Amino acid sequence: MGSKKGPSDAIPTTPFKVHDQIEYRVKGRILHTKARGPFTDIVEAIPPTITGFLQRLAQQGRWGQIVTFQQSAVTPPAAMQNFAAYLKARYESPATKPVVALVFEPDVEAGVLMAPEFLQCYSHAGIHVQVFDDYATALHWVESEISQFSTRLEWKDSYTIGDPAIDEQHRELFKRAVDVLAATSHEGQVISAMRLFQYMRTHLSHEEELMRQLHYPDVEPHTREHQALLARLNTISFKIANENMVMADLEEFLGDRFLQHMETADTDLARFARATRSI
Repeated sequence: MGSKKGPSDAIPTTPFKVHDQIEYRVKGRILHTKARGPFTDIVEAIPPTITGFLQRLAQQGRWGQIVTFQQSAVTPPAAMQNFAAYLKARYESPATKPVVALVFEPDVEAGVLMAPEFLQCYSHAGIHVQVFDDYATALHWVESEISQFSTRLEWKDSYTIGDPAIDEQHRELFKRAVDVLAATSHEGQVISAMRLFQYMRTHLSHEEELMRQLHYPDVEPHTREHQALLARLNTISFKIANENMVMADLEEFLGDRFLQHMETADTDLARFARATRSI
């Protein structure tokens, strides 16, 4: 017969920590943060992964953070002072500063009491911050505040090469590139990048068909440039799909490489097409 187990025979269990927890998740240009208190030292609760997240976000241009407090926001004064100093040091460079929404839902312990304290910490670090009592409103505010536009991707009339169809397609390409940068969510970035890549492929195919119809003498070098452009855009699209969008990559691609192609190879093609059609 088996012996009856006493208290000392019980299987030991590890208590689950339900406070001093901070979790991060990057979605597009927004750092979603869950902060579960009470906190004894909020700086100590910050995961080391924050460094990598900040680097990824800063590469995308304007970015935001939504901090959702859960369970309790109780934090002692000394810990708040430490957190304020940490934020000031972390966001010393203006280029890295986000737009921050602090969410204290009604059921969070000491939310009403601590909201002004946390607001002051972020404000003293020079960060644009607001307090909300629900996530949906906070998300809408952050998305509106981090809207961005790149002057390097702005279409200019001086870019026209004299072929109406090609000029219209070039204009659309710049518009779709702007859509990629404007997207705040990862899903939006991926969809916009796919639309840009697909239209780029359609546009380049149109030019190549035109060159064949006109018996254009420089069809081969022009087509090789197309292949290189598509390969580069494919690399950029792959990085975006893997949550690693870099604003400078897209600016360099369209504002430098593709623009140079337009001003040289495409301009020569348009000139040849006009001359051929006038014969």
